[in-house]
Order: sequence, then structure tokens, then C-alpha cells
Amino acid sequence: MLPVGAATGSGTLHEARAANFMDAEPTEPTEPPRGELFGAWRVEAVVGRGGMGTVYRARHALDERVVALKVQREDAAVNARARDRMMREAHILATLAHPGVPRFFEAGVLDDERAWIAMELVEGTCLTTRLAHGSMSGDEISTVVAAVAAVLAAAHSSGTTHRDLKPDNIYLTPSAAYPLRVLDWGIALDSAGVRYTNHDEAIGTPTYMSPEQARGGPTGGHCDVYALGIIAYEMLAGAPPFVGTNPVEILLQHFNRDLPPLGPRCPEVAYGVVELVERMLAKQHEVRPSAVQVSSEIERFRSTTGPVKAISSEQITAPILTRS
Repeated sequence: MLPVGAATGSGTLHEARAANFMDAEPTEPTEPPRGELFGAWRVEAVVGRGGMGTVYRARHALDERVVALKVQREDAAVNARARDRMMREAHILATLAHPGVPRFFEAGVLDDERAWIAMELVEGTCLTTRLAHGSMSGDEISTVVAAVAAVLAAAHSSGTTHRDLKPDNIYLTPSAAYPLRVLDWGIALDSAGVRYTNHDEAIGTPTYMSPEQARGGPTGGHCDVYALGIIAYEMLAGAPPFVGTNPVEILLQHFNRDLPPLGPRCPEVAYGVVELVERMLAKQHEVRPSAVQVSSEIERFRSTTGPVKAISSEQITAPILTRS
């Protein structure tokens, strides 16, 4: 938890914290032995770790299906909110039927009250990794923006807001069924209206957090559209619009700093695309387009003018901050 308590020109910033770390820094986990069963799922190998839990590759004991098995950390077992977050994620995966969302198979709670989820094992490349390997092609950029917007539109239509959209949570897949998956729905707000923050705190990732979400105010689909706008800006310009040395510095820019114009950073990109991204990043959420509108406008640009053009770092003509 990172208390901030910083006054801004339009409200008070009470708290910000990375979505994957709810409380204290995680301690070294105790690995379950290979072959341990969670329900009918037999552990095969570690896939990854986060502050909330460990993800394993697991196989069904009867029909050989392979899944990603997300298990709450032992040191988080006493945290009921952490357990509830995982069960909320399971509920959202089970009810949100879209090819851009990992398929849900099963969930449960162990005797020691740790939660676990068996879900689709997503094979692919994290968008963060892809961005680190150089500029993206115009076709890649337009595909990512349109596909993520379509996932968000489906979620929003069912009353679900992701609330932590960022490149780390977008995986580009080789599957012909859908070009990507949007992961980590653990802090989402769904139609049941339950949220795992108090009304005076914010949760999410500062670089991609909308001003209203950072204030701990009411969240909705407009917060996800803002986050997708930051991601689109980053893909086009080579860096996000607001960066800093600490979360407070970044969040204050979301509140108070005008958006650095995108056009000079990507002069070859069609004006309509630039204008759409800038509307997605409006400080006032009421004037942002919906996820449905973003998806349809990107598809219209692609059909009339071809893929969105990419911009290389050598072509950036206006100064832009870099990550510290």
C-alpha cells in the first residue's frame, strides 16, 4: 500500500498502488510439489508469480486438458480481500463470454482458505515485451486497439469495468480465433457493484489510471477507455504521455497537465486516429468515446485509409519524457 495524501487542483489523491501488490511485499513462496492436485488439476510447472499468487501449468487428471492454474499465495491466505478478489475474477471469467477473455474452467477454495482458478493457458507475447522490442507496425497497432476496445465493449455491456488495463495485462496470441487476450480481472468492478477499495482510495497502475479513478471516485467504462488511450498513445509515440520518478508525480500530471499533443510525435498517422486517441484521453470522462465507438472508428479508419501507420523513435519531432 502506498499512501499519497497529495492535494491537487481538483480533488485529493488519497492512495495509489500497483494492482498486483495489495499489501506487503511477497515473501518467497513455498512451491507445491509437482503432481499436487487442486481439484482435478495436477500441477506440472510454474508459469509466473505475482504479489497475489503463483500461476502454474496444470493438467486435468482425467481428460488431459492443460490450463493456467492461479493459486493464492500462502502468505496471503489470511487476507480475505485477496481471496475475494480471486473469486471475483473467477466469476467474471465465467460470465464474460468473449474470445478476448481467457476461458474459465473451474475455481475453488482450499482447506487453508486459499483460492484457486483454472483458466485458459494463454500462449503469446505480453504487449509490454512487444513494445520493448521496437516500434510496432501500423497493422499491429490498429489490431490491438480495435481488439481491446471490442473486449472492453463486451465487458461494459455486461456491467463490468476492468480498472487495470495496461500492456502487462494484454497478451498478443498466435491464435487465429482472436489476436489477443485481456488478463487480470481481479480488481474489476462488475454488475454486482462490489468493489475492493474504499470510496476514498484508488487502485490501479498510475501510468494508465484515469483522473477520476485516481481520485477514488466512481469508476466505469470511461476509465478503461482512458487506459486504452494511454496504451494507444504509447504504441504510436514510443512512450506514454505522462511519466515520472514516482506514482504521485505521474498521477498529478493526469490531473493537472495538458496532454502532450500526439500529432507532432507521429506526423504520418492520419489526423482522425490522432484525434480519436486524444478524445479518449480527455480529462472530463463525459466527453470520451465509448469502447464501442473506439472499436468502430478504428475499423472505419482501417477500411477507408488502410492500417494505422506506426512511428519510429527517429521520427519523433517533439520532445517527450522518457521513463526514469
